[in-house]
Amino acid sequence: MLRRMRSLLGLAGDDAQAFSVQAGTADEGASETPNAPGVPDAECAPSLLVARQPVFDAAGDVWGYELLFRNPDSPECCAMDVDASVATASVIADGFAMVRPSLGGGQRLLVNFAADMLLAGTPRILPADVCGVEVLETVPASVPVVQALSALKDEGYLIVVDDYAGQPGLEGLLDLADIVKFDVLGRPLADLARDVAALRSRPCLLLAEKVEDLATHRQCEALGFSLFQGFFFSRPELVHGRRLDSSQAAKMRLLATLARDDMNIKAATEVVRSDAALSYKLLRYINSVHFGLPVKVTSIQHGISLLGTRNLVQWLCVTVLSEFDTGPIARELIAVSALRAKFLELCASRAAVRAAGQGQPSAVPSGSLFMLGLFSLLEPLLCLPLAELLRSLPLVDDLAEALTEHSGPYAPWLELMEHYERGRWDEVLASGTAMGLTQADLAMAYAGALEWTAFFHDSRE
Repeated sequence: MLRRMRSLLGLAGDDAQAFSVQAGTADEGASETPNAPGVPDAECAPSLLVARQPVFDAAGDVWGYELLFRNPDSPECCAMDVDASVATASVIADGFAMVRPSLGGGQRLLVNFAADMLLAGTPRILPADVCGVEVLETVPASVPVVQALSALKDEGYLIVVDDYAGQPGLEGLLDLADIVKFDVLGRPLADLARDVAALRSRPCLLLAEKVEDLATHRQCEALGFSLFQGFFFSRPELVHGRRLDSSQAAKMRLLATLARDDMNIKAATEVVRSDAALSYKLLRYINSVHFGLPVKVTSIQHGISLLGTRNLVQWLCVTVLSEFDTGPIARELIAVSALRAKFLELCASRAAVRAAGQGQPSAVPSGSLFMLGLFSLLEPLLCLPLAELLRSLPLVDDLAEALTEHSGPYAPWLELMEHYERGRWDEVLASGTAMGLTQADLAMAYAGALEWTAFFHDSRE
C-alpha cells in the first residue's frame, strides 16, 4: 500500500533521498533499483519525447493543447527496418495516451499529420471527439488528400490547416477546415490582416500560434482570431507600485515558510493542523481513488505519516499556490508551474543517480529544482516584478539568480525546461547531455510529471 502511494507521488523513499549516492544502492523503503523517484530504469523505458502546448480561447480558458513530439524517422529514433510512418504512428498513439489524462472535459488535442499518414487513415488511431487533425503546411491539396480529410471530417474529426499565409492552391483544404492556423511571430500586421480578410467568408475559426506577448494577442483578437497559442500568458503586464492584498501576502508568507531549507515534518504538520481548509484538502487528497487505500484515512497525523516530509511540503506548496487562482489563465499558470516543478525534480533525481554511478557528487539538489519550477511563473501569476516577490521568499541566492537573471548554476535547468515546453528537441537533447541525462531520462521525467500533476489536480476537484 505504502509503495503504491510513493509511486503515485513520484517518490520511492519517505523522507530520505530516493536513492543512495554511496555505492549506488537504494535506501531502505526505496524501490529495488537506484532509479530516479517514480521513474523506471531509463535504459528499459520508452524514450518518447512529448510535450503539450496550451491553446486558449478568447475568454482565456484552455480550449485544448497541441501535441508536440520528436519525429522518430531519424536513425537514433527508428530502426532502419521500421517504416518512418509506422514509427510516427506509434509515437502519436503513445504520446496521446500520455497526455490525454491531463485533458479537461471537452478539450481537444491537436496532432500533426503528414500526407502519407492522412492517406493511410492514421488519425483513426485516435478518438474523433478529442483529436484535431492538423494538416501540415507541406501537405498538398490533392484530390486523394481532400477525399481522405472529407471522410475524417464526416466521422467527427476536427480539421485544422496549419501555417496558412495566403498561399494559393489550398482551396480544397480550406473548404474542409474547421480551424486555420496562422504563424504570427514576426509577421507584419498588414500582411496578417490581408490573409485574415481572405478567409472572412469561410465558417472556420482562426488560431494564432507563436503569440509571444500580450500586445500581439490583442492585435490578433482585433483581427478576428478566437484561439491563441504561444507563451503570451507567461509575459504579464507588470503593475509597478501595487502591493499584494492581505490574503495574497499571507499566502506568500506561508510559501516562504514552506520554502525554508530546514522545513521539517513537525513544522509542516503544524501548518496543516492550524488551517481547517488545508486539513480537509489533505484528507481528500489522501483518500482519493488514486491511492487505492483499503481503509479511509481520518486522522491528519496518519495521513501526514503516509506522505512523508518531502511529499507533504510539495503538496502544501502547490495547494497554497493554487489559492492564487484568479481566472482561467492563472489556473493554467499554476498547472504549468506544478508540471515544471515535478519535471525538474525528476530530472535532477535521475541526474544524481547517474552521477552517483560514476562516483561523482550530485550537481544540484532535486528539492531546490522543484522550487525553481514552482516559482518560475510567480511574476505572470501575480503581475508583480519577480525581484519584488522574491524578497518575500527565502530562496538561496543561486535560485533567485536563475529566476530573475537567467544566470548561475540553476539557469541551465530553467533553459532545459523552457526548451522542452516549446518542443525544441535538438536543444533539449543538447542540454540533457550536458547534465548527464539521456533522452529516456527526459521522456520519463516528463511523463512522470504529467501523471503527478494530473493526479494532484484531479484530487482537488
